[in-house]
Amino acid sequence: MVRISFAASSLILATITTAAIVPKDTPGTPNPTNAKAIYVLDNEASNSVLAFKINDDGTVSDGIATSTRGFGCGKYPSESAADGTLHDSHIFQGSLGLAGNVLVAVNPGSNQLSLFSIDEQDATKLTLVGEPADSHGDFPVSVAVSEKLKQACVANTGSKASIACFSIDAVKGIVALDESPRSFDLSQSTPPTSAASTFSEVFFNDDESALIVTVKGDRKTNAGYVSVFPISKDGVISTEAVKSSPQGTGFLCGATTIPGTNTVLITDPLDSVLGAVIVSVDSATFEVVTVAVTHIGDNNATTNAAFSASTGSVFVSDDYVNHLVEIDPKSGAILNDFHFEEEHAGFADLTVAGKFVYALEPAEQSTIAVVDVATGKEVQHLVAKGLGALAQGLAVLA
Repeated sequence: MVRISFAASSLILATITTAAIVPKDTPGTPNPTNAKAIYVLDNEASNSVLAFKINDDGTVSDGIATSTRGFGCGKYPSESAADGTLHDSHIFQGSLGLAGNVLVAVNPGSNQLSLFSIDEQDATKLTLVGEPADSHGDFPVSVAVSEKLKQACVANTGSKASIACFSIDAVKGIVALDESPRSFDLSQSTPPTSAASTFSEVFFNDDESALIVTVKGDRKTNAGYVSVFPISKDGVISTEAVKSSPQGTGFLCGATTIPGTNTVLITDPLDSVLGAVIVSVDSATFEVVTVAVTHIGDNNATTNAAFSASTGSVFVSDDYVNHLVEIDPKSGAILNDFHFEEEHAGFADLTVAGKFVYALEPAEQSTIAVVDVATGKEVQHLVAKGLGALAQGLAVLA
């Protein structure tokens, strides 16, 4: 049985109306990121993962493509979705999942997952393990991977909407764990015809005691919500969810957990939020309540978030604004609003490694921006050969 909670708590509001950059002191030591590579899904008809080596100075080299042997959104003609959903890589987050030396990619056009092992000596060398596995639903868009549980869970957001979980192994590949997937009534088609009423991102909470999925509302009568699946001590993920609609939200998108806490920052570009919301997940009831709201003055569509261990803060990106916003994960206060001299239409995904943010700008010729978290300066603007306008997903191997 699904429990529904509209619980609320006292809200802390953080508002910004003008862009301001307040640089922090730049560390005086050279920067080894300790990261080896970042991975991006090209999402073309013949789907591939591109692996970009991270150099000692934090910059990235040209990518190396490895086929998923599945199909991306490019399988479908752009006119399949009236509002361009299929060819808008901004609306789904987490299309790549990484844990240990295992990388999992979604194939929306063939309803499959692909699992790769990552070479220990060369992190850009990916080896497909077995054949792509059925995702047990239609149009998989987001995947969460747990090294601790040795499991991957995928969000299928088409006509057969579901959350399905699998065991993963760098030798054996992907094996389904569920007799039947966790079904959702999203009233969608395959492929989806709207961004509304679709899954955004599936992920594990910080201590991996729960699997969480964010769902967009329709901006009209149906509120967005968060579904939380408790995980038993022996690693079994429940088939029943606790469903909550945190106060002040409606179009919940990408999220990031806050290490060492039961809180999560979720982006939400709905009018009432215009930025992000910090929520708390109750460790006993698994209900989700709002604890802080962040209003971003020049927000257009803030949909992605990543936590930086270097700064102890969260960075969020906007699909259509050339900036990164740094947020205090406790209060929701805006710490910095970094705008860039290089022209960017916006960023569809981002990740953090060491003292750098890596942000993806999908375009006919996609780019990857490398930004120093201490100064907010863009240190590299890489034209990512092999990535077009459908590119999505960023995963980093530290």
